[in-house]
Amino acid sequence: MDKIAIISDVHGNITALNEVFKDIESRGITKIYCLGDMVIKCSAPEKCVEKILDKCEVVVRGNCEERVVLSPRIEEHFWNQNRLSDEQKEKIKNLPLYYDFYMSGLKIRLMHASPNSVFEKSHYWNFDGEFENRMVEMFKNSEYLDNLETEEPNVVIFGHIHRPMLLKIKDKTLINPGAVSNTSDMITKNGKSYTFGSYLIIEGELNSKKLSQISYKIVKFTYDFLHEAENIKKTDMPSKQEAALELETGKYFNRSTIYHKKG
Repeated sequence: MDKIAIISDVHGNITALNEVFKDIESRGITKIYCLGDMVIKCSAPEKCVEKILDKCEVVVRGNCEERVVLSPRIEEHFWNQNRLSDEQKEKIKNLPLYYDFYMSGLKIRLMHASPNSVFEKSHYWNFDGEFENRMVEMFKNSEYLDNLETEEPNVVIFGHIHRPMLLKIKDKTLINPGAVSNTSDMITKNGKSYTFGSYLIIEGELNSKKLSQISYKIVKFTYDFLHEAENIKKTDMPSKQEAALELETGKYFNRSTIYHKKG
């Protein structure tokens, strides 16, 4: 049986990235895929890009890569862009929007957000009347992905929403590994606070179109989030106080709103 670790949403957090790679390696897993958002939010985008591109066999482009390299809008985007080398920016430009492969007879698709955009966010945890339609939409081929002539996947694994989840409707399985960084999953134990990041392990017969056993496992790990918050404060990153506070509290802040207020 083959094992693949799938990570997502590292967001320049080298502290969390080192910890997740250590956990993956301790399990003897050598094949790692990444669902994008290597940059923006934390202290070391260039180090994270270097390490992810070196260690991950597959990396798909996320909305943060899109903003930093192709369409920067706010100061933090330009700050991240300036930290990257020309070689790193060129590699990011050439990252695919999706990646398809077979495992244990199932066609699996990796992408960052949706078939329509790297920026689109659907709230899959809202089980309302439109839930099934939102979920089925994730399995469609699209002009945006430029894959209209291909077969639709049985399994879609995506990032972007920072929430680990596994949902199944009929013959379709939708999985999110959660995020390595900037999660709201915090716990205090024996007077010490911990933040959990998460990633996914899938196990089966890689590159096989024959139906056989397959399993999905979401792994949670802890890391020193306060150390990374201090790393952020030591940089000259715009809105670094808010960025550090997001890590320290697990509460998301809207960067566009922050910059608008400061302007």
